[in-house]
Amino acid sequence: MRHAVRVAAVTAPTVLTVSSVTGARVRARRDTWQVRVDDIGALRRLVTASVGADRIAGIDLRIVTWKAPVSGWWGAPTIAGVRDLEYAADGGGAHVRIGFLESRDAGVALSAVLRVLAPAVTGAPPLTWEPGADTGGLLAENVRDVSTDERDAHVRRADWLVTGSSDTHVEHVARVDVSAAVDPMVHRPVGRRSDIVGRSIDAAGLGLAGDLTWSDVRGLRDVSLITAAENLTARQRAQVAACGVLVDVEPGEDPLDWQVASVSTRRDSLRDNSPVVGDWPSVSIVMSLHRPDHVAQAMAMVRRQTYPHVQLVLVNHGVPGLDIAHHLAGWAGEWVMVDVPGEVTLGEALAVGSARADGVLIAKMDHDDFYSAEHIWDLVLARMYSGAQVVGKALDFIYLAAQDTTVFRPTYRAEKYADFVAGGTLLISRGDLAQVGGWRPVPRSVDRALLDEVLNAGGLVYRTHGLGYVYVRHAHGNTAQVRDEHFLTKTAAQYPGLLRHPALGTAESHG
Repeated sequence: MRHAVRVAAVTAPTVLTVSSVTGARVRARRDTWQVRVDDIGALRRLVTASVGADRIAGIDLRIVTWKAPVSGWWGAPTIAGVRDLEYAADGGGAHVRIGFLESRDAGVALSAVLRVLAPAVTGAPPLTWEPGADTGGLLAENVRDVSTDERDAHVRRADWLVTGSSDTHVEHVARVDVSAAVDPMVHRPVGRRSDIVGRSIDAAGLGLAGDLTWSDVRGLRDVSLITAAENLTARQRAQVAACGVLVDVEPGEDPLDWQVASVSTRRDSLRDNSPVVGDWPSVSIVMSLHRPDHVAQAMAMVRRQTYPHVQLVLVNHGVPGLDIAHHLAGWAGEWVMVDVPGEVTLGEALAVGSARADGVLIAKMDHDDFYSAEHIWDLVLARMYSGAQVVGKALDFIYLAAQDTTVFRPTYRAEKYADFVAGGTLLISRGDLAQVGGWRPVPRSVDRALLDEVLNAGGLVYRTHGLGYVYVRHAHGNTAQVRDEHFLTKTAAQYPGLLRHPALGTAESHG
């Protein structure tokens, strides 16, 4: 059964036209558009405003302000019929030329250019757009198909129809609000540091005329608190919250309290105000367990996850007589246990577990670390707003069992595209995992091996905040090669014992 997505007006009851898109200018020359946009935000708005506006065979686009997520990265148009494609950095911006073998809808063509310039989540549901269904830039990276007059035959080619009409023309209507306040590819916490409390600013100083723009968001990166916010609209509050900025709520003097408040704020806003077509993607937690004394803690970490679509694939890595059923009694999620011999490598064990996974996404969790209840949510949201193939958390909080000390060591900056994330927090789609050949059959550094494969294939890795994960360094038997003394350097804070905090998943002891 096919579904229709009804699109309400975004900021006004009238549909935008190409000529009215702020920060964008279009000149039509025969069958080619010459386009100039201020930034990615303006390009996103232009994409959805252009659906049904014209059919074109080429685009010559200059973007004034642009920076690759990592040096040397370029995306791909991921669309059939590209005749030629040229792109280059141009001062502080970029220049893209694309030509098609046959003319395409202008919105579809511009969306292809957008994917060259900005990461896009892989595996998004197929959408068909109707002319006039402008979303103000929301879901701009997913404009691939525009309906024709043969609507009934056409809709069968896609899972969802995006329409601005009250008449959906299909049997079943899924009331998904893609006129949501937050565009996660614009209103997002990229660049927000975990170890610094930023400045405060009066709301009047923001000078906002409407929705936050790309440049507005960049200007908030060093802002932690907005005061006197009574003049902010509900949409603007949601957008600044998605960036991790607090509004008229000051946690106190403890930097950890500020971080907890910021992460909670951005998590709630992104979760509640982003456009989601259908359900949130299902996640399979793949966990290799080789020490029976950690079963109770590991299962407690899984049970407490609040994400709605979770499956556990537990790989019994050579533990005889392992029984986990009573640990998961009453849990609403699905689980399966697979057995592998103790002599196989960790990479081989994870490969066996991933082969049994049913989720769209695979999350690696380690049986001896600590995870908060919102851990999976944090990773799924980071994937949504980064578009990266792999996401993971910063290695900020480390418990050194031999010293009985917890350290806060934000050596690797949070909320940025990177080449390293905490190995116990990897999230990747099954499709992307298969594309790079899966887990490598290595006994250690299996996480590093996967990251290298993704990066070598031109993919992106994104490191979100480190809250909600504590890496445990055991006194004996750790597979890592770095000595404990290394983690006692460059620390921002040290705490005696295991730091107990709900946001870290350590508030209670389990086994």
